[in-house]
Amino acid sequence: MRRLVVGIVVTGAVLAAPASPAAASALPDARLSNAGQVVTWSGANADPTGQGFNSPAEQTCTTTTCDSFILTIKMRKGSFPDGPKDPAPPGTTRLHAEGPTDMPGDGVLITIHWATDFDQWNLYVDDMDTGQTVAKGINVDSNAQSVLLTQPHNGRYRVTMVPFYTNFDRADLNYRGEARVFLDPTQRYATTTQLLPSVQTMPPSNFHIGDVPPIPSNPTGWRFTPDGTFSNSCYTDETAQNGSTRCLRFDNDIRNIGAGPLVLRFDYSPDAFTGNCQMQQEIISSDATVSDRPAGPCVFHPQHAHFHYQNMGVYELHSVGAGGAPSAQPVAVSRKVGFCTVDVDDFMFGQPAALQRPRTYSFPTCNVANAYSTTPLHTSPSPGTDVPEYMGVAPGWGDVYTWDLPSQYIDISNNVPDGVYQVVSRSNPDGGLLTADTSQQTGITCIQITGNAVQILKRLPSQANSAPLPNC
Repeated sequence: MRRLVVGIVVTGAVLAAPASPAAASALPDARLSNAGQVVTWSGANADPTGQGFNSPAEQTCTTTTCDSFILTIKMRKGSFPDGPKDPAPPGTTRLHAEGPTDMPGDGVLITIHWATDFDQWNLYVDDMDTGQTVAKGINVDSNAQSVLLTQPHNGRYRVTMVPFYTNFDRADLNYRGEARVFLDPTQRYATTTQLLPSVQTMPPSNFHIGDVPPIPSNPTGWRFTPDGTFSNSCYTDETAQNGSTRCLRFDNDIRNIGAGPLVLRFDYSPDAFTGNCQMQQEIISSDATVSDRPAGPCVFHPQHAHFHYQNMGVYELHSVGAGGAPSAQPVAVSRKVGFCTVDVDDFMFGQPAALQRPRTYSFPTCNVANAYSTTPLHTSPSPGTDVPEYMGVAPGWGDVYTWDLPSQYIDISNNVPDGVYQVVSRSNPDGGLLTADTSQQTGITCIQITGNAVQILKRLPSQANSAPLPNC
């Protein structure tokens, strides 16, 4: 286990739960004493046994598996004037799994970030004075854990990084950490302002024709064997249900670059499972008021085992001719348009605190009733029985669907010979979402297909859905 620390920050005020001190390998201690300070550290973990680790909790730490250090916060009185607000429709409250709300208030933001979106670490922050856990990032499917210590008191806090998955002795477990003062930008507008999301679709990446076993798909995908192990490119249920026999699979990253969160809500009820599911978009304003607008249908996706917002995106494949010009009409279009939106890609890590947010939306949203809410919403069709279920993407985060997930492909079984193509990913294609800007909702990648090999030729800048496709 090797580590390096350069700086640090922390303090806390979140829901407290008893926690025993972590038996982790100690990193250098650090101190946060002013708003301009950024504490940084890094670590890497090699499993010496080759057998992996136990459950990812502080209580399972040893000096060869976990990293830990003491952060001392010594800030001037009044450094954190604004507490959290709960922007939610009348009659309900929103509780987020990682602790903060969409208006989290001032505090200390603590984040660890690694290379992949395959859950590598959990993050715990313990108040050394009380022995309580005051913040923890333990949810899955992301490349980061990011927590906020809201209006923390001066004192000492233990920060512990706990490895999540087993049998990893590779660069995937390398991480970087930061702690810094966070002054909630949602509460610093002179006049009441709508805090709208803004969607940026990144160019598709990580292409595969093959590499999935000939088995039914499952919600966690398939990342357990090296590339080239399987020539099969479609799961058996994708073949049985859609007739797909050759699948071009890829990663898709939809980012929120706006000032406000993308917040979606539906009524979790028996009717929702049978086709009567309609999504509402909540629009948050800087005074913590909320308004609703219809966003379009949602659907229960049996292969993913949770609900999707149906109008989130669509994928196209365009042939590329002489001079790099794409075909006017796609040669293939995906069936995949639904997303369970959660915070996966912390793409603003390392940027100023005003551009970052703590991780807010994560599993078990989309498939567990009452994951974020405590009270039936007043608009429920059956008041007192249905509960509102939330999904969303916080500012500074992206939602990534990786190549190996169910339905994450374009069917190239027919009329797609070897050649040059544009893979086009369009977000919000029906305009169901209200966003601050629509100029970056299409992501485009130029590729060369040769047999089952896919070479990326060029990743083009994001553009509006209505804009003509550029040449490769």
